[in-house]
Amino acid sequence: MRARFVPPHYRKELLLKLQRLQQGTQSADDFFEELETTLTKVDMHESEESKMARFVSGLRREIQDVVELYEYSSLEKLVHLAIKVESQLSKKTSSKYSHNDGYYQSSWKTKNKFSSKTFPFNFVKEP
Repeated sequence: MRARFVPPHYRKELLLKLQRLQQGTQSADDFFEELETTLTKVDMHESEESKMARFVSGLRREIQDVVELYEYSSLEKLVHLAIKVESQLSKKTSSKYSHNDGYYQSSWKTKNKFSSKTFPFNFVKEP
C-alpha cells in the first residue's frame, strides 16, 4: 500500500528532515516528539543509543552542554534531564531580565533628570 500511495521522493525528504532536525525554539519535549514522529514516518528502527545521540545532537547548544555532563542510561531519563535543564535555564534568563527593571535602573534615570534641572548651566571654563 505504501508503494502505491506514497511518492518515491517522500522517504528521501523525510530522511533529509531527520538528518537536519534541530530543537530551535520548541521545547525539549516537543523536539523529542517530533524526532519520534519523524522516525516513525521514515519507518526507521534505531537502537536506543542512536536515538539518544540523535536527540542530544539536535538540542540547543546551552542545553546540550549541560546534558553532556550527566550520566543517563535510557532515552526516557535523557529526555527528562533535558526538560529539567531547559526549565532551569529559562528560570535563570527570566530572573536576569527581571532584575534589570528594578530600582537601580529607574534611580539612575531619575538622577539624570535631576542633574539636568539642578545644573542648567554649562560649567566649561572659557579661555
